[in-house]
Amino acid sequence: MEGVDYFEMYIAAVQWTTVRLMLMLEVIVDLKSEQGDVTAGFLRAELNKGEKVYVVMPQGFSQKGKILSLNCTMCGLKQLLRAFWQYIVQKMESCEMKQSNLDPCLYVGEEVVSVVFVDDILFCAKDEKDIHDLALNLHELGVDMEQEEDEAGFLGVGIEKNED
Repeated sequence: MEGVDYFEMYIAAVQWTTVRLMLMLEVIVDLKSEQGDVTAGFLRAELNKGEKVYVVMPQGFSQKGKILSLNCTMCGLKQLLRAFWQYIVQKMESCEMKQSNLDPCLYVGEEVVSVVFVDDILFCAKDEKDIHDLALNLHELGVDMEQEEDEAGFLGVGIEKNED
């Protein structure tokens, strides 16, 4: 709403304490982990009900006196990050992942614990099958993810495990 929160931008940022704790538990309890990057996630979020956003038609498509009304978010929109966050919260809750009261970026399920940072998700579980089942459930709900290699590290943090 312009004049009230128009100049503020929202992003849920995971607490570093949560990330460190998850990575320590991965090593100590020998958890399996997978990292995913939500593909074009920002373009999947919807605008809030009743919210009207109009944009000028792109060059080459313009018609004199016409503008476009958006049905969903698009890059450059101030509402984009908050709308995506609401989208991912709803999808995680649909998969029975409970959002933590201590860190809203931490989700706890029966078998899987996950941490969300913007459009990156770290999944940890005792069994990799549980992670893949959750990823499949998210996919069925429209959340497409690209699996990141372990070497990439989550938020630039990598883990090296010794056999000792």
